[in-house]
Amino acid sequence: MAAISGVTKSNALEDEGEGQQEDEAARERRLREKLTAIVGRLDKEAEDRVGKRQEVEQRWLEDLRQFHGKYEDSVLKNLSENDKSKLYINKTRAKTNSMEARLSDMLFPTDDKNWGVRPTPVPELTVEAEQAAQKAAEAKQQAAEAQQQGPQPAQEGAPGQSVPGQGAAPGAGTPPQEQMQQRLQQEADAAESKAADLRRQMEEARKRARHMEEEIDDHLRECQYNIQARDVIRDACQAGTGIMKGPVVGGRKRRTWQQREVTGESGQTMTVHEMQEVEDPRPRYWRVDYWNFFPDMDARNIDDCEGIFERHLMNPKALRKLAREPGFSDDAIRRLLKDTPRNSIPTYLSDLRSITGAHHDNMSDRYHVWEYHGPLEAEELQTLAQALDQPEILEDIGEDPDPLQEIEVVIWFCQGEVLKFGLHHLDSGDQIYSVFCLEKDDASIFGFGVPYLMRDSQKALNAAWRTMMDNSGLSSGPQIIVNREVVQPANGKWTLEPRKLWYRDSSGPANQPAFETYHINSMQQEMANIIELASRNIDEETSMPIIAQGEQGSHTTQTAQGMSILMNATNVVFRRIVKNWDDDMTTPNIRRIYDFLMQFSQKEHIKGDYEVDARGTSVLLVREMQSANLMAVLSNFSAHPTLSIFFKHGGLPMMRRLMQTMMLPADEVLKTEEELAQEAAAAAEQPEDTDPKILEIESRMNLAEMEGKIKLELANIERETKMMELAAQQNMTLEQLRAKLAEGEAERASKERIFASEAAVEERRDLRGSDVQSGGYL
Repeated sequence: MAAISGVTKSNALEDEGEGQQEDEAARERRLREKLTAIVGRLDKEAEDRVGKRQEVEQRWLEDLRQFHGKYEDSVLKNLSENDKSKLYINKTRAKTNSMEARLSDMLFPTDDKNWGVRPTPVPELTVEAEQAAQKAAEAKQQAAEAQQQGPQPAQEGAPGQSVPGQGAAPGAGTPPQEQMQQRLQQEADAAESKAADLRRQMEEARKRARHMEEEIDDHLRECQYNIQARDVIRDACQAGTGIMKGPVVGGRKRRTWQQREVTGESGQTMTVHEMQEVEDPRPRYWRVDYWNFFPDMDARNIDDCEGIFERHLMNPKALRKLAREPGFSDDAIRRLLKDTPRNSIPTYLSDLRSITGAHHDNMSDRYHVWEYHGPLEAEELQTLAQALDQPEILEDIGEDPDPLQEIEVVIWFCQGEVLKFGLHHLDSGDQIYSVFCLEKDDASIFGFGVPYLMRDSQKALNAAWRTMMDNSGLSSGPQIIVNREVVQPANGKWTLEPRKLWYRDSSGPANQPAFETYHINSMQQEMANIIELASRNIDEETSMPIIAQGEQGSHTTQTAQGMSILMNATNVVFRRIVKNWDDDMTTPNIRRIYDFLMQFSQKEHIKGDYEVDARGTSVLLVREMQSANLMAVLSNFSAHPTLSIFFKHGGLPMMRRLMQTMMLPADEVLKTEEELAQEAAAAAEQPEDTDPKILEIESRMNLAEMEGKIKLELANIERETKMMELAAQQNMTLEQLRAKLAEGEAERASKERIFASEAAVEERRDLRGSDVQSGGYL
């Protein structure tokens, strides 16, 4: 019976173990099904966004076709069938490249940056420090006045005195005046201590902000932020939309060289250097191809997006490289490589190849790897963490997450496989994508580029040019009418050739010419007017006049002030575009990397409460005007006997700013503050030989010279303004007005010469008459 009992228990344990295994397998199968459902939902959402963006992609293709100066296939076929001119006068490329070059030059100069970091509490600290300093000064003044008054005679009932019948008040042994002096002195010391403490806090906040700015600038230089940003500007100018992504860690290797001791066959030890590639943990930014960027098409700006999908077209080599990146699943990528790509190449690639003239061979299929940044429900997040065995995520979201809670995640998936999964790395929850539009669309995230803005005018320009060429060919020679009943070609060919022989037919009608000609009128001038009008419309539609492209054109000005006014008017539109860049790119990008460093950096001396100072419009927009204005200020006021004292450190900050506007390295040209202090100390040790009267005379002479220059400059400005107003009233250009004034001046000079000649002749006639009367001879 005992044996039977033991066998029964053993069978029961085996059944229980098999039951547990079955339960575990069923649990894993359910998790796998849920995981597949989540990935399927995301994949369907991504494909849905691809379909919704077809209309925008067709606009991009038309923009790029126009940028490269290519007709659509239907238009080109129609022109060929009707034997029409197929010339394309490509003004779109010139305008687009000019816009890109000007924005890149303004926003990313070689010697300055368009952003800064400053501590947020500085204004409040400054006000408090000023108030504390004022209170300290008032308290000191009251204490000094009380001390000057000296001891006062005690009055009956005064504080600190004993009154008959009452006990002695506190401090009864100290005279009341001294008590008041002590109290005022204590208040003054407390106020001075508070002011000094606030000043120390302000200085510490500014110092930490400078360290943070240097740290951010170092990271941006390492990831070549300026290069990526210029590519974004190019995308925005061509297609209307540019996308920047970051800060993101990973996907980048850094080369290092390590020394190693090697023993040769002879036993001699030598040092060799070996190159190694290590992970670069520093944050980086890069430009995102707008063709592979799929935001929420119902959103009007990036902040309203319900998740963002980014597509990566990868071949097997790229997938194997992706497997070496941290956080990616090797097993999932292995399973993916065993399967063939299920999606074909997007059609836009073949369209781009046909536009640029590249080969039209069919490209091999690619894996469509999707990267999703956005929210997931807590239940879905819990399923993913359990299925992918990531208990740390389960700890973050808790055992019983709220169904109403949405958590930002990052998921890489392809063909039902999850390649990478994790929580959003920024505690702020901000999107890591920034979108810049050259011309914003109120109904969509995607904006409009230069080709779209000038599309109709470009078509009008091409149509007028083709018509001109066709008309030029027709009007270059006469249309010849041949009477076949009168003549026959000797060679049997009815074509016009030099010195060709024709036979007159004797049986033909008499007195009829064999050949007649008809001339088609030339319409060159009319077509040229249309081309000129279309070119003007292009300048207005793109807000890129010819003067902004580096050519003066018809807006010729003779004075620097007039050119400065003209350039300032031209830059009005650029201020709006640069301001959009500051708001949509600079501020969010720098803010995100600041949040990243506050969250992950180990350097405590850079951390603090800061705000981003985007200064593209205020610093980089009109450098030519800034340079001219700074030169005028330095030349007119640096030696002024009254106003020169207001310059910081003798005008050194202004000189540094002047060198920056001239795009010169200030450190290589100007002296440092230490060098200036040393020279000032050495000059102070030298005896003073200059007579004060001479200095006074020189100051007066400089002041008089400065006043004369200012009056002359004001007169020139007033003259230029009056001429521009008169030109506008007369409906003529400024150059035409100058020519008209020159003609008037020449006519006036001619009349003066004629009047002078007549006066001389009259005077000689009067002299001759007086001599005759007196009997003299001339």
